[in-house]
Amino acid sequence: MNLDACIKKITKYLASENAQPLLVNVQNGMDLDRLKTYFDVDGNEFIDASRFCNKDELPRIEVLLADISMKKKNCFLLGLTSFLRFYGEEEIRKHLANIVNMTIAGHVVVVVYQCDRQLSFSDPRLSRSICLLDGDAVALPKLVFVSNELSVALSEYSIVGIDAIAKEIESPNVEKIFVVTTKHKEMYPQSIYSITDMSKAYEVIIGKDATLSHIDEVMGTSSQWDYLLSLIDTGKTFIEICNSEFGNYQSLEIAISSYSGYSEQKKWLYFIALKLFGAANNSCLAVAASHAAAYSKLIREVYRGILEKKHTDRDFDNFYQTRKSLLIAFGNPVDEVVDFCKVVLQKEEKAIYYLTDNTRQEKELIFSLLEKYYQSMEKSGIEKILSVVYPDLCAYIRDYRYNIPLLDRYFSLYTYSKIINKVAPELEEIVEKQAVLREYNLLLEPRTVKMDEIDKTASQLYFMDAMGVEYLSYILTKCKDKELMANITICCANLPSITSKNKEFVAEFEMRGLVVNPIKELDEIKHHGINDYDYRQKKQPIHIIRELEIINEALDNIKLKLSQGLCNKAIMVSDHGASRLAVIHETENMWEMSSKGEHSGRCCPKSDADVKSEFATEEDGFWVLANYDRFKGGRKANVEVHGGATLEEVVVPIIEITKFDDEIEVSIVDKVITVSFRKKAAIRLFSKTKLKNVTVLVEGEYYEAKELDNNLYLVDLPKLKKAKKYNVDVFASNNLVAPGLAFEIKKESSQEKELL
Repeated sequence: MNLDACIKKITKYLASENAQPLLVNVQNGMDLDRLKTYFDVDGNEFIDASRFCNKDELPRIEVLLADISMKKKNCFLLGLTSFLRFYGEEEIRKHLANIVNMTIAGHVVVVVYQCDRQLSFSDPRLSRSICLLDGDAVALPKLVFVSNELSVALSEYSIVGIDAIAKEIESPNVEKIFVVTTKHKEMYPQSIYSITDMSKAYEVIIGKDATLSHIDEVMGTSSQWDYLLSLIDTGKTFIEICNSEFGNYQSLEIAISSYSGYSEQKKWLYFIALKLFGAANNSCLAVAASHAAAYSKLIREVYRGILEKKHTDRDFDNFYQTRKSLLIAFGNPVDEVVDFCKVVLQKEEKAIYYLTDNTRQEKELIFSLLEKYYQSMEKSGIEKILSVVYPDLCAYIRDYRYNIPLLDRYFSLYTYSKIINKVAPELEEIVEKQAVLREYNLLLEPRTVKMDEIDKTASQLYFMDAMGVEYLSYILTKCKDKELMANITICCANLPSITSKNKEFVAEFEMRGLVVNPIKELDEIKHHGINDYDYRQKKQPIHIIRELEIINEALDNIKLKLSQGLCNKAIMVSDHGASRLAVIHETENMWEMSSKGEHSGRCCPKSDADVKSEFATEEDGFWVLANYDRFKGGRKANVEVHGGATLEEVVVPIIEITKFDDEIEVSIVDKVITVSFRKKAAIRLFSKTKLKNVTVLVEGEYYEAKELDNNLYLVDLPKLKKAKKYNVDVFASNNLVAPGLAFEIKKESSQEKELL
């Protein structure tokens, strides 16, 4: 029956003497709205079945039927069958059969919804009380029961209480209805509706945003899902939330720099976003997120993901650096660091390639691995590894140019021996030889002489107690990073190499009224073995970790004072150095002196009864050892030792530090030079400002520059003979001031041919 015919039948019924209800079946909400609009006139009353519901309950059917049976005016009853569907098809059929046979006082049109099948009664006489309106039946909406304990923002198709459900079911184009209710699906086992329970925030979330249905509930705690629900309740989709919180859901890696400032809830939200969308431009983060079974495992997966790769893989270096930055952003949690330092040992001698300098634990493990696996590797090979995994340690062992062959070779071997925790045989030979010859007396002037030559105007003193020359390469590296210039003078300390005999320079600064900054922590570490540095407990030289930090902190302080204009120059001066190798050598002098050894046995008060050791020198009333022995009776050193006359104890630096001169500008005057059998290669450099101690580095070789007039410098390059282009790094007092300059060598005969 079409709509017009249906309207006519209803109109005729309302004007008749018929004492039974008329049942009108509609198939969709649009036709229902048309009927309501047509009959919504004076004299007609529309009654919603929800009127007979208590709060969050289905209607009381008996009360409803009794009420409509007594109505004397024209009534239209709506929504009844949408409630009855909770009881199942048989209950609908039973109640409709009861209604169609009722005797009523007036006229009642019972509008039923999609019940044509249940209106097929066996008694054909009842057909006069039934009107089946033609129309396309729309799918019944799915129902989602949401616990009223959850915070849910009501959407267009969300309602509070089951009593309000019929009107929404019979509305046009409703596919899903969220019902905040105390009811549960199992309370309606015969229900025709598809019902889903949402008693947890997670269930509400995946019901509201299908994107999140790919995430398992175990990925978050109840409080975490509550947090996400509160964000979704603002009306945003999860993608919109990610864009708001992290910048762009398609580029989540850009947010990692802010990660440490996130709350724990927001960190978890970031993890969920990564699980869903990955990190397009960060393979390490993407892999870790895909493997992590829970938020708590994300950082562990970042740590361990690199173990799936070989250090020789083409993408290893990029993956390594990306991972290192990630771990810094994640804060390097100590539990995860300790865990990784255990599992990385499966890589055996290759484990060092997987470590970083992010944490103390990893740095200490690097020292252990160097001792265990790398005592036979050339220093250059170790430098190559450390340049990636521990750049500061690489800078520490990198050779410093003393321009004194003995010192160049000695300290190259010394720093190498120190980090592998073994005295190199060649170094031991040099030590034994120098313990007798003590050539430093001929090669170096005393510190007192060199200090007199230094301009101390507007300067501050940094008294670096026990800082030998072994740190110079590291200091130059850090100065370059901090845009500082270091002019270094090498000299020798007084014997015995103890502080009481070597701090005369302090009084001079104090007398001038200049600021003296005593940095004693290096000496304290060497003497007292704090933080597990004691050789008796930990054999590896892990104290170097803190020593480098102390020096870096001093340079930071110098940078600050120079920038603030508190001084024009900082002068780092050491009283003496110290020897680690004399500690690990663990040998005593065979000659027993009348007095006991002092300063861990490195020196001993002189007595006329003593028999002089060939490795000891007499100085200021003391016998001073110049090899790696110790006098008997002295307390063994905890970390490092001084008082003796080895080069590492005696050779000390004076370092004048200023701000890097932005005006420094160096160029090569002759970009093309010619060579022949008689004519050797040479270049001229020009500097806009005057430079000290100019050298150049070309193809791994250093060459000294000779100062000419007008800020010109001549550099002879006798080893360069091939005709080709060369790159030049220019240094002033070992500070790199002009990297990557270029010139070309041509053969003189070739040049003549070109001119012809």
